[in-house]
Amino acid sequence: MLYDFIYLLLFLTGIVVLVENRLQRIIIFLSIQGFLLVFPVLQTHEENWKHSLSLITLVVLFKGFLTPFILNWTAKKSQMKESTAPKFGYLATFLFLILGLVVAVRITQGTSDWPIPIHKIGLIYVILMIYVGVLCFIVRRNWLALIAGFCVFENGIFVLTLVLDKGLPFGLEFGSFLDAVLVIVSAGILKLSPHMHRKGKQT
Repeated sequence: MLYDFIYLLLFLTGIVVLVENRLQRIIIFLSIQGFLLVFPVLQTHEENWKHSLSLITLVVLFKGFLTPFILNWTAKKSQMKESTAPKFGYLATFLFLILGLVVAVRITQGTSDWPIPIHKIGLIYVILMIYVGVLCFIVRRNWLALIAGFCVFENGIFVLTLVLDKGLPFGLEFGSFLDAVLVIVSAGILKLSPHMHRKGKQT
């Protein structure tokens, strides 16, 4: 029951990143989502505490602290406006979400026949979380909000790996800092590109 609630919170924080208009709040909720990723790791640790603790450390460091910090630092350095008005209104976004919910339920209908035990409720929320990350690419204009959407998408893929694999597959640590690497590279591109810098101020 606790983990069902955690998966719901992961999905809802992704929704906030999708629909929130103010950049600072987007960054805050992205950080909250990063900390929530600790719980799926604990759920699937399979008594491998050494591996799980190292992964939790990376998740907290990169997804909870470093990625949001770099996003915030980049927004301040580029003097971006706080408003991140999306391309579409809330109604269109809501219709997109309903479509995603239908698709997620259809995908998970046959989980009882899969060769590994699947947490169905968690899987539905994770699929929706990935879908929300994809939606950010459709409805967002502000490029930092787009990066935040990618982070939600990458977080969803990270949790999906945990849900579909028994235990913690080695190599999962790479996914714990992939979004931080992307944000660092994007920040560098922004500083080097006057065109992107002017565009960020106008957004």
